[in-house]
Amino acid sequence: MPRTYISSLKSGELVEDVFLVLKKEVKETKEKKPYLNLQLADKTGFLEARKWDAARQLCDSFNKDDFVKIKGVVETFNNSLQIRINEICPVAETQVRMGEFIPCTERDVPEMMNELRQIMKTIKDPHLSKLLDAFFSDEAFCRVFSASPAATQYHHAFLGGLLEHILSVARLAVSFASLYPAIKRDLLITGVILHDIGKTRELSCDRSFQYTDEGQLTGHLISGVLMVSEKAMKIEGFPPELLNVLFHMILSHHGEYEWGSPVKPGTPEAIALHYLDNLDAKVHAATKAISEHKDTSSSWTDYMKMFERRLYKK
Repeated sequence: MPRTYISSLKSGELVEDVFLVLKKEVKETKEKKPYLNLQLADKTGFLEARKWDAARQLCDSFNKDDFVKIKGVVETFNNSLQIRINEICPVAETQVRMGEFIPCTERDVPEMMNELRQIMKTIKDPHLSKLLDAFFSDEAFCRVFSASPAATQYHHAFLGGLLEHILSVARLAVSFASLYPAIKRDLLITGVILHDIGKTRELSCDRSFQYTDEGQLTGHLISGVLMVSEKAMKIEGFPPELLNVLFHMILSHHGEYEWGSPVKPGTPEAIALHYLDNLDAKVHAATKAISEHKDTSSSWTDYMKMFERRLYKK
């Protein structure tokens, strides 16, 4: 029997299937009765869910990142769908197919990697070319890079999301550099390909997407600089100034202090990287929010923290 995916659920529909627990909170009603406040997920998205009158034994029977089978009803609350759970029980990982629960790029990964390598071949600067080759000739790195998400939510939060995002920004950079001859093309494209390289160490994607210890302690900007430094130091004669400029592009690509950059973009290439990166992330997040918004009675999405506004859907 085919499973019921979250993206297809409608208000009033009965649901009986297995989901991944993204969030679990045990709360109390005004009458001091415990209930479960959950966020359930599959590869197509997630929904809030409630189990009222939840006995303590039930609350303790599973944790975040476990799988549960539920029986319940889809309801509309504050113009958003949620599930009122009638029955819930834990399910062993051996009984589920992981591909049903972890979102993955819809594009062909080897094809994307090949296109990115073709862009790399256009880099004429020997030091930058060797630096990129140091990363992408490493099969272990390529496996992690091509499977990593670009974020835990908002944009490209799926397996292969990092590769898809980097390739999209690289395409933009190729076009952008042809319009602005003063831009150092090789530097811009190299910075684009390496700017989020630290996310291969920052994010974990075993089940749900989470931050690793390194990700929480240092973040992908610092991890990215360390990774580039490790490779560059093994390349004979790599110019220190060129390395510093690359470091600057990685550290400044968020653009603002309040967005996590320790420095603001201070070169034309760093400025271009910031805006091209931001453009791809924002457009992807906007189109995703619009396509996944389930309230057909409204012309607007819910409020989005990323944009500090609702988005028009029509």
